[in-house]
Amino acid sequence: MIWTIIPACGDRLILEQDWEFDLYLERRNMVFAKSMKLTDVQERWGSYDENRKLRKVRGKVEAGFTLEVLRVYIRQFSRSAIQVGDDYDSITFRVLKGEKPVKNARFWVKLPDTYSIEYRQDPDSMYRNRVKAVKEVMER
Repeated sequence: MIWTIIPACGDRLILEQDWEFDLYLERRNMVFAKSMKLTDVQERWGSYDENRKLRKVRGKVEAGFTLEVLRVYIRQFSRSAIQVGDDYDSITFRVLKGEKPVKNARFWVKLPDTYSIEYRQDPDSMYRNRVKAVKEVMER
């Protein structure tokens, strides 16, 4: 049996295993890459190779940390996306340690890189359940 999950914005994934992924050195990932000492590139808008493709490095988030989903971007199939990963489908995460966000730990990854995440999702880690719990407390 194959399980598919498309997380909602605000859902939290608690890492069971270290997760390694391709981190593209695009402007929205540069602060995270520099804070993790994955690059020392000083270019503001990102780093490109001689073929005008974004450079990438291997990123890693260790087991025990939580990934909070900030954005899910999936669009209709692009005919120019010849290989897996050529399209723009991505998920943006923020890293949390417990309930606190880790400084400068916001990044996006291409959707295929998320397939290898080993995580658990407690009922309290789902955004809609957290909102429901707050509403119940507020109504008392």
